[in-house]
Amino acid sequence: MKRPLIQIVCVLTAACILAGCSADTSVTTSENVITETTLTTSESTEATTTTEARGHYEFKPVVMSSIFLDIMGEDMYDAYKNYINAVSNGEDEFAVKTEHDYDWMIGQFPDKFQPVYAVYTGSNFGGAFKDGKATFQYKIPKEELALKEAEFEKLITDILNDNLRDDYSDFEKVLALYIYIANNYTYDYEIYDKMKYEAVDNINAYRFFMEKHGICAECSTAYSYLLLQAGVDAAVCGGNRESDGEGHAWSYVTINGKNYHVDPTYAMGSSGCLSFFMMTDEQRYKQDGYKKDTMSIGCHYKKDHNGEDYNADDDFFAPLWGGYFVSFDHAKKLIYYTDEDGNPKKFDYSAFG
Repeated sequence: MKRPLIQIVCVLTAACILAGCSADTSVTTSENVITETTLTTSESTEATTTTEARGHYEFKPVVMSSIFLDIMGEDMYDAYKNYINAVSNGEDEFAVKTEHDYDWMIGQFPDKFQPVYAVYTGSNFGGAFKDGKATFQYKIPKEELALKEAEFEKLITDILNDNLRDDYSDFEKVLALYIYIANNYTYDYEIYDKMKYEAVDNINAYRFFMEKHGICAECSTAYSYLLLQAGVDAAVCGGNRESDGEGHAWSYVTINGKNYHVDPTYAMGSSGCLSFFMMTDEQRYKQDGYKKDTMSIGCHYKKDHNGEDYNADDDFFAPLWGGYFVSFDHAKKLIYYTDEDGNPKKFDYSAFG
């Protein structure tokens, strides 16, 4: 059955692949490049970096967004875990309750939660499911896949351990990885322009990690994946801009029971722009014109748009919007940044955690 695989083109890609997603970094010019020396207050020397101590994070073979799990259900999740174990062990089949669960699981779960397997394994389509078991295909030799998986696991753990401390809060992980994306990845304008005229294959988080550039669907999936690996609940959200229908995808994080829009695509090449960081629904619309009723959070499995089912209404981080990140002090729970006019500022997030 092709419907679940077609849905991959309609989940994030309804927000990105079909309509595209430009990263308008015009909000920042070379004059906006911020370094710690920009601050002139006596407190500037107290700002710490995010790599003052290396973390000890380990790779998690199975990660999952709570929103995605709620939409897809436990049966598909169980099938996904069986699938991951099968590939990891070089097996050719796994247990799954129904053909429906198989089709939707293999068509959606790997794309968001296992970047390597999403690229190098795939569905066997019709006839793959029989008597509670399902087969799948390896697109490269199993031994080669094992090597690529080991390489990828090291890459992910190195990213986490180089950028996060063991005692970081969930918010600090969200911030540190947002700045990591800003400093290490760039937007792929070549692919974006090409997508206007033809279908483009191999748009995925794995490419983003390995090539250090990509479009919004890749960036948001990769960022959400890093957060999940770090223990932060994160999903991918997509929508179409009200003014022109331009599609886009970003991340949707849940911390302390509250939801926030975080758009890492706009962080790339923006010198730490904070306008798209920890946004409310209102700020998400204000920045780009993406309305809640056009958003799809997690996936489209139950209905096309489910934005109205979730609320991001906590504006605790509103003072940061319009600013540019400089550094943050984990011990004092302070973010040092500059406002739109280049004035040094600090933001106390101790009340948030």
